[in-house]
Amino acid sequence: MAPSILPLASLAVLLNIVTVTAAADPIPLPSFAYPPASSRPKFRYWLPDASVPVSAVKADIAALADISAGGLEFLAFQNYGFPPFSTDWSVYGFGTPAFQGENKLVLDIAIGPATGSGVPAIPRTEGLAMELVYGAKTINASDKIGSLPQPVLKFNHGFLNGWVHEPEDWGASELVAVVAAEVKEKRQRSGGGSNSMVVLNGAKVFDITNVTQSWEVPASARTAGKQWVVMAFYQRYSNERTSQTNGRPTSWVGNGSWVVDHFSAAGAKKATDFWDHTMFDDKEIDRLTRQVGMYLWEDSMEMMTPLWWTRDFLSRFETARGYSAAKYLPVFFQAKNLWNGYGEPYDQSYMFDGQPADGGKYAEDYRLTLNEGYQDFLRQYQKWAVARGMEHSAQPAYNMPLDMSSAVPLVGGPELESMGFDESIDSYRQFTGAAHLFNRNSISTEIGAKRGGAYVQSVPSLLSLFRDSFAAGVNTLVIHGMPYEGPYPGTTWPGYTPFDYEFADMWGPRQPAWRHLNDTMLYSARNSEVLKTGVPRIDLAFYAWKHPWSSGAVFKGGDALTAAGYTFEYLGPDNLASTTASVKDGVLAPDGPAYKAIVLYGQTKITPAASAALLHFAAAGMPIFLVGLAPSTTIGSQGQATVTANMAALVNGSFPSVTVLTDTASFGAAKLQEKDILPRVVASPLEVAKDASQLYTQWRSKPGSGLDLVYILNRGAKTTFDISFAVPETAVPYIIDAWTGEQTRMAAYLRTRDGITARISLAHQQSAVLAFRIAAAELPLYIVSRSSNIAGLRVNQDGNIEGLINDGNEANVLLSDNREIDIPAVSNTTLTAPSTTTLGPWTLTFESYAAPAVLSTASVSPNRTVTTISSPLQSLVPWTKIPGIERSSGVGTYRTTFKRPGRVDGNNTAVTIHFTGAVLNTIRVRVNGVLVPAIDITAPDEGRDVTALLKAEGGDNEIVVETSSTLFNAVKARVNDLRTIGNSIHYPEDYSGPTWKEFGLVGEVVVKTWRRVSLS
Repeated sequence: MAPSILPLASLAVLLNIVTVTAAADPIPLPSFAYPPASSRPKFRYWLPDASVPVSAVKADIAALADISAGGLEFLAFQNYGFPPFSTDWSVYGFGTPAFQGENKLVLDIAIGPATGSGVPAIPRTEGLAMELVYGAKTINASDKIGSLPQPVLKFNHGFLNGWVHEPEDWGASELVAVVAAEVKEKRQRSGGGSNSMVVLNGAKVFDITNVTQSWEVPASARTAGKQWVVMAFYQRYSNERTSQTNGRPTSWVGNGSWVVDHFSAAGAKKATDFWDHTMFDDKEIDRLTRQVGMYLWEDSMEMMTPLWWTRDFLSRFETARGYSAAKYLPVFFQAKNLWNGYGEPYDQSYMFDGQPADGGKYAEDYRLTLNEGYQDFLRQYQKWAVARGMEHSAQPAYNMPLDMSSAVPLVGGPELESMGFDESIDSYRQFTGAAHLFNRNSISTEIGAKRGGAYVQSVPSLLSLFRDSFAAGVNTLVIHGMPYEGPYPGTTWPGYTPFDYEFADMWGPRQPAWRHLNDTMLYSARNSEVLKTGVPRIDLAFYAWKHPWSSGAVFKGGDALTAAGYTFEYLGPDNLASTTASVKDGVLAPDGPAYKAIVLYGQTKITPAASAALLHFAAAGMPIFLVGLAPSTTIGSQGQATVTANMAALVNGSFPSVTVLTDTASFGAAKLQEKDILPRVVASPLEVAKDASQLYTQWRSKPGSGLDLVYILNRGAKTTFDISFAVPETAVPYIIDAWTGEQTRMAAYLRTRDGITARISLAHQQSAVLAFRIAAAELPLYIVSRSSNIAGLRVNQDGNIEGLINDGNEANVLLSDNREIDIPAVSNTTLTAPSTTTLGPWTLTFESYAAPAVLSTASVSPNRTVTTISSPLQSLVPWTKIPGIERSSGVGTYRTTFKRPGRVDGNNTAVTIHFTGAVLNTIRVRVNGVLVPAIDITAPDEGRDVTALLKAEGGDNEIVVETSSTLFNAVKARVNDLRTIGNSIHYPEDYSGPTWKEFGLVGEVVVKTWRRVSLS
């Protein structure tokens, strides 16, 4: 039989029936099989308060260790800081002596309760959060001002009710500025009601702070029929809590926690002083946190004021921007400057005629100044955490009027969240670019949070989020989350459930899948270990300015670039202007991401410093693509002349490395290739009408070691690709299986002068990892081509290549040393031809996780009952179609037996087991009592080799398959009866609306025999 014209083996088989690499062939990544805790997923751990027994918390931590988790992000959740059912937080709240006892058990510690944004403090003291408010009144041009308007403290924040505390209206307001302006017109804003926009005459705005009592409208400024507005601005403490108390506090420590000022170093110091003088004052707590603590951590900033402020804001603004902010304060109160851009803080807003309604350059100057204060805040936290032997971790900037890309590098452990980033790879890249540039090698994500009900999230859906994160370069996972598992007042089965059942998910021993999560944890940890090895290598850096940041694609042509193999991420203006962003030999950050080109696409604004950096890069030979109109407007009010001059110099043709494309459609892979800017990975799909636009890669390189690692994810339909990797000619490829931990030298590929090409088949949402290690001596043999009936190739424990043949016909391979090996067909005197056997019938034993018949505040353990389905299953169908368990949650155990098919010869046959149906949650398989290596749940049909586990010919082999469900069906069955901290389910329609979820073993389970032949 002639060799196939398709020369490369399918990775679909290679990934799943490999053997452990022999000691004579060193593995590329020794830590891969059992990664350290720092690479394993952590769980956000929700503790209700310090009233819970220490023994229950210890049991929860032990449960995490049982599934190979890396640790926990310890959060005194306290019901988002609102009073619970019964416990007294003046005794059991954050920072009290009772809480300090629990805090000894943590790895990552939330700096404060709920979201970590505040600590116990004496109200209205330096370092607590501040706000700017105002009062306004209308006068005629001839009127005296009279008394100043008093501040309006009520503002539009209702959308946050229930999870963010309303600022409390008490305490003094300090006058900081008074402004008078002529009103040109008043417009009704969209939405009707009292929502209006007042247009001010920008030429008739007066700062009258120092002359309030004597000032009147100058005669020269008076226009008949025009009214004037007088606005008095006041700074004050926001009086916003992150957690309150429901008891009778005897000290300020028991009086709840207060949001600190996030726009000054004083705010960070307010929190760190509390820890130093109250928590770390306990020498044992101090010792243990230094021993096991990794991060002192804050969640995304969930707090609210009508306008963010800090005590020295006006002086800071004038120093940095070169003018007084007083006259422009009216236009700072904009939706863009509210939390998440939710809406206008007051029903009436202000703008200057001839300026944008959002405040234009003046509001930008406000945000720039606020951002500088936030940077001081982050620096102070990081400095303090490092001094304590840890690092500061935070979800920086987003939701707020801040520049995320400038904040990320200031955090030791920057963290995003899948929900806040729309679970979008492009959004993730807007975060990872700055982290990669500044060598932040732990980029974490709070992953899995979803609205729509607790106990809904399946393991496959969670793993899908894991893979997307890895594809963007995120390498540390913090799963949202694990609740305290013990009893709590007012709480029934299934136990304490934060958010009143609104958010996914509640992982822990209460979940049927928990007993199988070890496979998921190790799979994820191995991918994280790969993505923490060495440094990232990214092809392109796109310039992007978003201030305030919001999710959503920056470059909408990403699929086309991805199809051509290019990887890319985003850098902001402060990133480009940093000393870290250096160019050598036409490469940006050569010791890090090693970007081959910078692309400015659809961006209109840039800072003077960033424009100067681009000029410097161009002079150093850095390829720069200016697509469409180059950014020509300065950010804020300063430096327009500098931006204009720099950008004009950049596009005038003086720099050969700069490409100007006025037609945006002309930019793409072809233009990059024309300039000899090539991707590190190129994938060519073999199927007609398919492309590689959903094939994502992440490249890691370990300088000085000769090791490169590539993570690959297929988010598209199942496809076979020929994938080329730009590696040295002496590189040896390895397949690294994140499900089993095995690392095996690849048996078949093509070697070209540009690198190595391998054929890889990937199902939807299936990932793979390849390693390339420079050969220490001569290159090993590999298969160059093979006949089509050789379905799999592998390197065995002796370092030799074996082939798996799927029929009885002759076969043929061509080795890299030009030897051709012929394998004869099966004859009557040799082996029986390969065969496929469908297994069954099956017996099913079902362990139900159901609510107890009688619910009480102590009934947090499930009513576990084990039932054997009376009739054997002739076909495998979801539990919803099996009488008796149609509406149940739990674990199903399937059993059947089979005889080894074909003639027995351990040296010349191989047997694999395949699952043709989808894995609906988890799967774990044993053959004759021995656990089979973890199944890749995205491609269970690819099979696992079980040859060594089978009995001799004629003997019965038992296969046992365990599958699990979520807890959804069991919760749905009792939706109206369940309580958590005295509350019923917030949105019962999340359970009553959807149909019963399908789980169980589905499809056919088949056993295949193969002819096994030695090829080298």
